[in-house]
This record gives sequence, C-alpha cells and structure tokens, in this order.
Amino acid sequence: MSFTATIALALLDWHCSTSRTPTPMKSRIQPHGYLTLRGGSKIDRLPNEILSTIFLLAIEQPQHCHDDLDPSLTTSPTTLSHICRRWRQVSLGTGSLWTHIVLTYPTSNEQLTRALTWLSRSKSYPLDILLDFRDPYWDWEEETHGFSWRDMEAVLSLLLPTAPRWRTLQLLTDTWAPICAFLLHTRKIGPCLAKLEKLHLARCNEYFARKGQVFKPAALGRHLPLFGGAEAAVPRLREVALTGVHVEWSAGHWQPLSGLTKLELRYQAADVMPSVAQFCQILLQSPNLEVLAVVGGGPQFLAGNEGSVGSLDGSDAREGSIRLARLTTFTFGFVDAHSAVQLLELFDLPALRELSLEDVSASLRYQPPEDASVLLDWLADSSHVKAASPPPIEDTNNDNDNDSSFDSSTFSFSPTSSSSSPFLPLGQLHTLALHSIHTSRPSLTRLYVACAALSSLRLSHVCDEALALLEDPPESPTTPSQSVLLPVLGTLFVRGANKELFRRVVASPARETTLKDTRFDESPINGYRDAES
Repeated sequence: MSFTATIALALLDWHCSTSRTPTPMKSRIQPHGYLTLRGGSKIDRLPNEILSTIFLLAIEQPQHCHDDLDPSLTTSPTTLSHICRRWRQVSLGTGSLWTHIVLTYPTSNEQLTRALTWLSRSKSYPLDILLDFRDPYWDWEEETHGFSWRDMEAVLSLLLPTAPRWRTLQLLTDTWAPICAFLLHTRKIGPCLAKLEKLHLARCNEYFARKGQVFKPAALGRHLPLFGGAEAAVPRLREVALTGVHVEWSAGHWQPLSGLTKLELRYQAADVMPSVAQFCQILLQSPNLEVLAVVGGGPQFLAGNEGSVGSLDGSDAREGSIRLARLTTFTFGFVDAHSAVQLLELFDLPALRELSLEDVSASLRYQPPEDASVLLDWLADSSHVKAASPPPIEDTNNDNDNDSSFDSSTFSFSPTSSSSSPFLPLGQLHTLALHSIHTSRPSLTRLYVACAALSSLRLSHVCDEALALLEDPPESPTTPSQSVLLPVLGTLFVRGANKELFRRVVASPARETTLKDTRFDESPINGYRDAES
C-alpha cells in the first residue's frame, strides 16, 4: 500500500471515529444496591486549572532535561487522557497539550490517525511540527527512496490548513524531491505564517559539501523562494536553519526574514550556494543576528575576484568587511583552509564570545584532516590589529528598493583600506570549540595566546598538540602571562583524544587550581565517517 493511500485510510478512520455517538456510561451498582464511592485523593481535590498546568509540566519537562534522560520517561498526553474520566476531560480540554505533531518514516495508519486527532484537540494553539522522513536503510539512490514527492504532497494536504498556527517546523529528509515539493507548495502561504518562530529544513546528506561536488538531481536544482520570498511576511520568524537546502538567495526574496537572530547554512553544494554579494545581502538584511553557522563550504567567489564582494546593489565588486555588531556565536566549518581564510576576511564581529571551528572534510574523506595552520595563523593575526574602520557605506539609492534598506547602526559594509581590517576578537572569547583540527604546535600556540581570556575549551578529534599544550608551557614565552596558556580555563571537554594525556593535563599543577569542570568522551579517536556508509 502506498503512503498516499495510507493517509487516505487514516483520514477515513479518523472521521469515522469522530462521528460516532458516545455510549452513556452506566452507574456501577453493587449487588446489594449500594453505590461504591471511592475516597478522593489529594490530587482529586485540585482545581482543573492547576491539574492542567501539572499535565503541561509533565510533558514539557523532559525536553529541557539532560541529553542522557531515558526517552521512556517522556509522558504522552494520550497516557494522561487514559488515567480516569476526570483526567480525560481535563486533558481533552487543554488544547496546548496536543500541539507537538510528529510524523516519522515509515508512517503508519495509526500514526497518521493520531496526528489528525492531535490537530483537532490542539484547537487554536500554536503547533510545533516535526516531520522526519529519513530512512536508515536507504541505499543512497534518489529514485528508490520510500518517501517521494507525492508522499510529501499528501502530508502537506493535512498540514497546510493549519499553517496559520505553525510555531516551529522541522522537516528532515534524505532526498531532495520532498524538500522541493515543500518549497513549491508553500510558496503562497507566507502571509499566513504570523506565528512561525523557528524553521529547519534539512536534506541530511552532508556529502554534497565535498570539494567539487555539484547539486543532484540537476533537474530539480532551481532556486525557489522561501514562503514566496518578496511576497511573504513572517514577522515572528527568528531562527532559520537550511541544511543541504538551497532557496532563492536574492535580496528581495530574503528581506521578509529580516528579523532573524539565528541563521544556519550547512552542507550546500557549491553550485547552489549564494554568491558572495548575495551572502552579504542576506546578512545585511538580518541586522539582529546573534548566532551564525556557515558549515561545509560557503558563498561562491567568482574566479579572479577573490577577496572581494559585490556592492550593495551588486553592480560592481570591491573589497569590504561585514560588520555584525550583535553576533556573539559563530560556527564555521570548512572544507579547505585557504578558502576558509578567504571567507573569514569578510567579517568584523566585535561582540563575538563563542567560536567553533571544524574541518568538515575529515568526515567526507577516508584520510585525516589537512593542515589548518594557515587558518589558525590568520585568526591569531586578525585578532591583534583593529584600526579604526571607516564609516559604513551610505545608501544613496532613493528608489526604496529592498536591496538597499538596512540599519547601519548594527550592520555596516565597509570598503577596506590601509586603515581597516577584518576583526574576530579572540581576546574576548569565553568559549572555543575545535573539531577535527590538525595543525602545527606553533600555530596552536599562537591561537591559544590570542585567546587568553578563554574559560571553556572543547576539543573533538583534534591533534594531540591541542591538548599537550595545556600541560606544557610555550617553549619561548614572550611575556610572563604566556608561561601558562589559557590561564583562566575552567571547563575542558575532550572527545576522541589520548585519554592518558587528558589525565595528565587535568592533574598538572598549572591546571588543578583553575579547571573546575572536565569531561572526557570515550568515543574512538578515529571518528571520521565512512563516505560509503
């Protein structure tokens, strides 16, 4: 039976179940003719409003607990509604209990019926929707996946009528066809999404980020605007994550998303990524960004135009820097260290507090990561020198075009000159994460010296030198403060490294007075994913 037919049967079953007339319950009378009255417990004396609040806490609490929490401890609204008659009445009358809608692959008739029931019971409350159509046994062929374009259309036929109530939406797939169907069928609902706050679209195939990889299937590669682009208005949308998903990048189509505080662009094929000018415009139109992730490549630099970006109207190219005054967290994953420097040269992040660096090519190839010294050296240099930057370019275009409207107090696009430079202030970082970074001892030393105020360090599958430097002082410290690298380090998390070396670092005299929180993950040191798995 096809997935679409399963949905049709689920709809039929659900309508039949909701149209049945409930049978009145009979009083239970004992053989002697006396009613049996059960003594009320303390919880039975609670008002319905308090009982409803307790139900909400019972459901929401596991979502905020530690990652190691047993999933079986999660309480379901269905469970609460089957305890007794009163609990059922209270739970069915509490619409906010039924707002988490989940569909997974393979989707059964029972699962779909449950989703329809929850949509009905949630009344007018905002919805949090998770659509996970990944198949762990998929053979990596686009055409053979069990979840197709038509299946996505069938799911949307159930969910689109509830679009005005979407609060969070997460769609995870293995192939592109369902993502393309979603973008196509939602291109006119932008004006309806008044409550949408978070959106995550993911084609979970990170291997498209490999160097030289192009987008497939080519026939479906066109750029579709997100929720209609320029015609959309999503006033509450604050977080957008696009993993392996490309959209129409032009500034006019991105302007309705100007309220973003978090943006993630991950694992895109190079030929569908935005150009450098488009990338700059996207950031320009999101002046409130606090969290940014660019993982697996980056915007496309035109051949022969390295180190330059387009002007505000895209008519020419010139060197410049992107100033994001509110950005505090930056995650950067690269496939080539030299290209990484080329992209980072665009940024001026004066409020940066958390930085994560990852060589993602290590997970896409059989061999270990390449030497990242050129990147670390550049970071150390860029954090030292920050001359006064020239004022931001003023908007001289009076045609009120979307491409040229921005708040220059929080974002500036400044031409570089001898008096300006990119700026990633490592000296004020409190958190640094290094993933699959292999480099030389001198480069790591320079990086640690630049991060003198660091209080939290996370090392995952890095070279031993990254950990050994925490035990041994620099060979030739230039200042007394360099006799111990990262002197105020209080938190150390290590995964996939030499455990004995970790123990020595934690027990060393230089660390025992400052390190308060340490953790070692036992996962194997060779943590690179098999490209053929």
